[in-house]
Amino acid sequence: MQVLYSPQRADEKIKYTFNGEVITATFRGKTDTFDFTNMPNGKAEEINTTLDVNPIVSAERKEGVLYVKLLNFIGPDATEEERFPSWKEIE
Repeated sequence: MQVLYSPQRADEKIKYTFNGEVITATFRGKTDTFDFTNMPNGKAEEINTTLDVNPIVSAERKEGVLYVKLLNFIGPDATEEERFPSWKEIE
């Protein structure tokens, strides 16, 4: 799975954990799990969440590889890497 942390300025944080193609997001003490294991090639049309914000910006499977953009709240002192992220492979 390839992940891109999409930066947005905010003082709060979203915590992510990964297990295969299952992503768990925790925000404001609440947790939601997103299972992309059986997602076919193509873009996810609608991703619902129980969290106050949807942490999944987009999800697409191309040629069997899952690409997910995740919301990443960053502070005013964010690093260059946080402000201008690149795709990362998550195993």
